[in-house]
Amino acid sequence: MKEKLTRNVGLKILSIVLAALLWIVITNIDDPYKTKRFTGIEVKVLNEEVIEHLNQEYDITEGETINIKVEARKSIIDKLRNSDFIATADFRHLSDVNAVRIEISCPKYGEAVEIIDGKYQEMLITRDVLDHQDKKVNIVVKGEVAKGFTIAEKTASPNMITVSGAKGRVDKISEITVEVDATNKSRPFNTTAALRAYDANGKLMDTDKLTFEYDNQPIETVDVSVSLYRTKTINLSISIAGKPAEGYSYAAPSYSPEQITIAGTDEMLKDIKYLPITVDITGANKNIEKEIDPLEWLPKGVILVNDTTIALNIKIEELDTKEMTVGSHDIDIHNLKDNCSITYNTTGGIYVVVNGSEEDIEYLTEEDLKPRIDLTDYSVGTYSAEIEFDLPEGVNLVNKPTISFNIIEK
Repeated sequence: MKEKLTRNVGLKILSIVLAALLWIVITNIDDPYKTKRFTGIEVKVLNEEVIEHLNQEYDITEGETINIKVEARKSIIDKLRNSDFIATADFRHLSDVNAVRIEISCPKYGEAVEIIDGKYQEMLITRDVLDHQDKKVNIVVKGEVAKGFTIAEKTASPNMITVSGAKGRVDKISEITVEVDATNKSRPFNTTAALRAYDANGKLMDTDKLTFEYDNQPIETVDVSVSLYRTKTINLSISIAGKPAEGYSYAAPSYSPEQITIAGTDEMLKDIKYLPITVDITGANKNIEKEIDPLEWLPKGVILVNDTTIALNIKIEELDTKEMTVGSHDIDIHNLKDNCSITYNTTGGIYVVVNGSEEDIEYLTEEDLKPRIDLTDYSVGTYSAEIEFDLPEGVNLVNKPTISFNIIEK
């Protein structure tokens, strides 16, 4: 028996080695090793309370996701998914330069999967002090309300919230808003809207690292109440008060727009037919150009739709002057007593200066001046009196001509 076992030992050993080699070859042919790259594997942060205990917030600047290359047999690698890998960054091991090594494992297959590229990676973070700031909630209305209506008032509850987060991130917030849809609305309505944060460039910010609070309670939405008014389009009526500087005249005001749209309750609007506006030009010696806010002239409670301003222009012109001469024989005598007569001490022409627009005085004659004196209160004697004139509209007397005369008894 012993002889049978030891006979041809070398041949038997060679057979075993060849069988093993054949098995290895067959295995590698049927289930060979392969490599595969996995990208975007999320890294889980462990023990982030290490940062919170320092009253700080952090941002991940590198290593939020990782890419690796692994090797395993085909039967395994064909089944591998991102979810089979666990990548963690333990903040207990955070270095002085805010870096922490990322640990990668594949629990399902253990050592059967080997990471051949990307095994040693780090997560990098920045840290900032935790900050709290109170911010007003602004309401943005989207869509057009029903024709003939406008938004009268919109309120958010709460209208002030506390925003918490890294100071650098909170400082970037320019505005906290909520959006509500008012499309075709004709009645007051209430809704709930999500809080949003925008930076100074109007870009929507990521709020995952921000906390919104009211009364020390976290919130994500606020209640919004919107009321509506009926609209009405009315004409403007601009009147002038006062007079321009001496020697100047004004033309009728021009303005745009000539109509505005207002809004209010039916009771507020029923008696408003037009909007009267008065402009004072006292002492003006140059053109008046100004912007008028019609809201200042509207009754209390009535609102202005579209924040329209009125562009006003009043032309102020320096008057032209004209020198003329009248004689004593041109003067009409009024109310001379029947038993009296008049003689003149003033001889020659009487100097008269008038002013007005060019078109008003260009063809003005002495006859158009209609000079006169009223002798109702005069008795016998020698006098000097101002001459009165019946001047055409738009023509003004610049000087005060006088005449000397005697009243004598017949």
